Amino acid sequence: MIVDDNDDILVSMRMAATRLSVAEIECFSSGRAALAAFTSAPHAYELVITDFDMPGMNGLELCQSLRALSPAVKVVVATGSGEFTDASAARGGFCAVLRKPFPPAALEEAIATSGAVALKRRG
Repeated sequence: MIVDDNDDILVSMRMAATRLSVAEIECFSSGRAALAAFTSAPHAYELVITDFDMPGMNGLELCQSLRALSPAVKVVVATGSGEFTDASAARGGFCAVLRKPFPPAALEEAIATSGAVALKRRG
């Protein structure tokens, strides 16, 4: 699952993640829509990559809600804010931080280190 209120970022992250992962990827433009989908099928999602700064429900609120439903879900925060250190992100329940703008290699590393989904093998 990828969550970002910026449609351009959402599309580019989906394209990059699709190239890297064999998992089905669902995208949502709001934390509330993502939480509704997750609530209806929490075991369908192994990894969530979410923007931090979103209207209505920020990434931290989303992460805490997701982990309350499924403590094993891996949640990565993608942010342009310098607010998050790896330690503060971990305290918030995130397994990794992607600092925007990030190269595809950073996304690949976040997916690989989450242990959540299988990566595609390189040609």
